[in-house]
Amino acid sequence: MRRGLIKWDPQELPLATLEARLGRLRAQMANTGLDGFVIYTNNVRPSAVHYLTGFTPYWSEGLLFVPKSGRLLFATALSNRVAEWIRSTNRVSEVISTPRPGLLIAECLTKEAAQRIGILELDGMPSELFDDLAAAAPTATWVEGSMQFTAARNAIDAAERALLLRADALACAGLDQASTADQADAGALAGSIEKHIRLAGAEEVYVALAPDLAADRRLNRISRSASLAARFAVRVSVAYKGSWIRRTRTYANNQSVIGADAWFKELISGMRAGQSLTKQVSTHLAALRGAGLESWMAESCIGGYPLSPVASSRAPDHDMPAGHFFVLTIALSFEQGPWVGAAPFIADEPSQSG
Repeated sequence: MRRGLIKWDPQELPLATLEARLGRLRAQMANTGLDGFVIYTNNVRPSAVHYLTGFTPYWSEGLLFVPKSGRLLFATALSNRVAEWIRSTNRVSEVISTPRPGLLIAECLTKEAAQRIGILELDGMPSELFDDLAAAAPTATWVEGSMQFTAARNAIDAAERALLLRADALACAGLDQASTADQADAGALAGSIEKHIRLAGAEEVYVALAPDLAADRRLNRISRSASLAARFAVRVSVAYKGSWIRRTRTYANNQSVIGADAWFKELISGMRAGQSLTKQVSTHLAALRGAGLESWMAESCIGGYPLSPVASSRAPDHDMPAGHFFVLTIALSFEQGPWVGAAPFIADEPSQSG
């Protein structure tokens, strides 16, 4: 899929939805005394800017400035030729190309008389950009703003839900290739899965395999030739219109895999808000005979990265908020061998099968 052809679709992401998201962030800013908010974005940290604007940066980095009121400003080092495409996909921001985005944003802060500025993931801001911000706005106070941003996007809206479901459908269809394809080579299978998902409309696809799950449970991207064992696993991470999901399946023709698949599907579909993941996983595990829990991890989109760990079996977790999106990954052990699985869900919402 040619990235230059990706366009903003008001049917999939209405302007009113973006305005509502921006309104929630501005409410958090007002509640905590922030005069402005700055978000850094690049090709691996696109999600926060996409959430507010619908634009995903593919080639370069940029800064988004959210004032207390008025139009947003997106400053990027990309050329004016590419900036025209950005404007066509980012309808809520003024877009300016500049070799020094930090200086431009700081100048805007000064004009706005903004003194207390929230920065999403402040510790992760590239030093060169932050130095430009600080030098051009020496009287400003910089505040870690991750709490405000996370609170603003705590529950997904109808547009995000639909995009996530579409991304998940693409992932499931790709994983089905491993069930139907007559292939014994891990590299060839990975290529087949990625090709199928991209041709179906995904923007990004990352395929990782454990070719011999019994020997090595690590999932890695594979481009070389490697034989598939009787028990292997495939993980796909898929983006559709800026919304990312992840799924993992174990493949083996025995009862432990069949039983674990059915158990995991029931677990995912039964996830409820107001309860901890630890409690729900342990309660359901009692129904799966012969299984030992190796580990689990929950990921969600809470900032700039598409999916970030938010809870795991190594640390106590909190009750899940209603309407929140997660990807749950679980590793189990059976006498016949290991099993790994991952699937997305929305607390209190029915999940997709797969």
